[in-house]
Amino acid sequence: MKEKNKNFLKKHWLDIIAIIYLLLPIDLIPDAIPLFGFTDDVFLIIIDLIKTYYLDSKRRNATFPTEEKG
Repeated sequence: MKEKNKNFLKKHWLDIIAIIYLLLPIDLIPDAIPLFGFTDDVFLIIIDLIKTYYLDSKRRNATFPTEEKG
C-alpha cells in the first residue's frame, strides 16, 4: 500500500502543489492587480499541463518504441 501512495505522490506532486497554491490567499502577484494578478496561477497550471504531456508522451514512447530503419 505504501508503494502505491509513493507512486501517486511521485506522479501528482505538482498537481497537489498547484491546488494548494490556488487555494491559499498568499500569492507572488496579488490577484487584485488587473490582468497580472492571475498570471502566477495560470503559469503554475501551464507548467503542470506541460509536465503531464511530457510524462504521457514519454510513457507512450516506452510502450510503443519506434523502429529504427538502417
